Amino acid sequence: MARIPLVDPGADGVDPQAKAAMEQTGMSIHPNVYRAIANHPGALEAFSSFGKAVYFENSISAAERELAYLTASVVNNCHY
Repeated sequence: MARIPLVDPGADGVDPQAKAAMEQTGMSIHPNVYRAIANHPGALEAFSSFGKAVYFENSISAAERELAYLTASVVNNCHY
């Protein structure tokens, strides 16, 4: 069970600002970290903007990005 309540954008009575912030992420499935951060819609908007800048609006190629992910996994002994 989550210690921080997770926002369900499809639930009745959900905060309209939280729902709008989740819709702005452009994701059809929201990871739990996004659902937790959505308790503070402004924080989710900032987190989402940061993620878009880091992952999509940068100067490295997809192959270089994948190499960075794999290197971090090996260094941290992460097997998935």
